[in-house]
Amino acid sequence: MEPVRLAVLGAGLIGAKHAAMVSAYDSCVLVGVADPDPARASVATELGVPFHGSAEELLDRVHPEGVIIATPNATHAAVAVACAERGVHMLVEKPIADTLEHAQRIVAAAREHRASVLVGHHRRHNPLVQRARDLVRGGALGQLVGFSALWTLLKPDDYFGGAWRREPPGGGPLLINLIHDLDSLRFICGEVTSVYARTSAAVRGFAVEDSLSLSLTLENGALGTVLASDATPAPWSYELTTAENPTYPHVPANCYHFVGTAASLAFPRMELWRYADEHARGWTEALVREQLHVAAADPLQAQLAHFCRVVRGLEAPLVSAEEGARSLAVVVAAQESATTGTAVAIAAR
Repeated sequence: MEPVRLAVLGAGLIGAKHAAMVSAYDSCVLVGVADPDPARASVATELGVPFHGSAEELLDRVHPEGVIIATPNATHAAVAVACAERGVHMLVEKPIADTLEHAQRIVAAAREHRASVLVGHHRRHNPLVQRARDLVRGGALGQLVGFSALWTLLKPDDYFGGAWRREPPGGGPLLINLIHDLDSLRFICGEVTSVYARTSAAVRGFAVEDSLSLSLTLENGALGTVLASDATPAPWSYELTTAENPTYPHVPANCYHFVGTAASLAFPRMELWRYADEHARGWTEALVREQLHVAAADPLQAQLAHFCRVVRGLEAPLVSAEEGARSLAVVVAAQESATTGTAVAIAAR
């Protein structure tokens, strides 16, 4: 097919990375970059494309087929609506928006103007995550009993130089980081119906949490627990264990465990545990470990390739606006639960 004409709205750290990837990929061509900060013009200059001071200016002058929205979370809704009104398909970085109300604005505008939305929960494109989903949803574990997840690592002090990372509503690992894990766990295990959350800022003393625990109830009756902290020198996180991003040193360990009535799975080392003889079961019987092998692939590149096909109408978005809103709803429920001290139900789809 002809290369898809894509533009990037928002030229910060993530936007600049998207722009470079689009520029280097054969199935699309970068036609412009927009950002209200004139200093970000260097991103466009280095890639040899026009720079615009606003999303609307770029949309009206360049007329891209699709855009990648990498602006601040609070601006996602306004930018996405502007794109939808012009019939431009979009990849919106996670989270889809800063509030559920803004997320629903995106959903409504996309439906009204028939613009496709792909939300940037790129981990769903990782073959490891897809294989785990196939095993859990396909019945390899039997009936899913539950899962436990760890997201524990140490962010360096200079990470918190930006005030927004130390303050609500956007700071803290729940919205910045754990929304990725919660989306992946939903994708693998099924819908979350209620959340009970506890948060703590005891280590850093910021106005936002540095540690939290979640207890999740799933629609299928399974239970899940999540312990997260960005204040501990620990290796048990998606970032460090999957080798997905070379920025992080790889640790050969697991960060998720899925347990079922027939077998259990340790992720991302993809270790499947079950009894050698299905008729000899029980805690006095020996378990055997099967090492599953999954070919590696860059999920960001896979996401970009998928987005090009979405723009062309060849595929439906793997992570639709509605899906992005549901993952945000889990985070919002966790925030409410941590504030009220009670479990919070999540509305059915």
